Amino acid sequence: MYKVLLADDEEGQRKALAFALEETGKQIGQRVQIVEAETSVKTRNLISNEKFDLIILDNEFKDEHIPGHLPGIALLQLARKEGVNMKTPIFFCSADTYDGLKTMTDRFLAVLLPKSHFDIDNVATLIAAQLRKGKS
Repeated sequence: MYKVLLADDEEGQRKALAFALEETGKQIGQRVQIVEAETSVKTRNLISNEKFDLIILDNEFKDEHIPGHLPGIALLQLARKEGVNMKTPIFFCSADTYDGLKTMTDRFLAVLLPKSHFDIDNVATLIAAQLRKGKS
């Protein structure tokens, strides 16, 4: 079984990614346990304290009203610097595709997954390849 953190504040995006993760499970012949986080605060807590096989992290959390809010890029940086997931593969999802974001995700060893060209089968195949690589 693989344990995946799915961190996105948009319910529709979480559902689409959960469907891709179900397809991933079929491709790899393993169950994929999905842990969802809909705020940056919950995401930070999970990243710091719970070990995952893969993290799918949104760039823009719209929870600025919650004390402790962080943008996704800050969560990515923290994941690489502290906690139990410093070496966990991360897919970084964003509707923005500017060059600086690609540079940042590369710097922090994450795969940029643009939301604008989201294809369930392609995403499932990318995730399956990453999970297989992590278990080898």
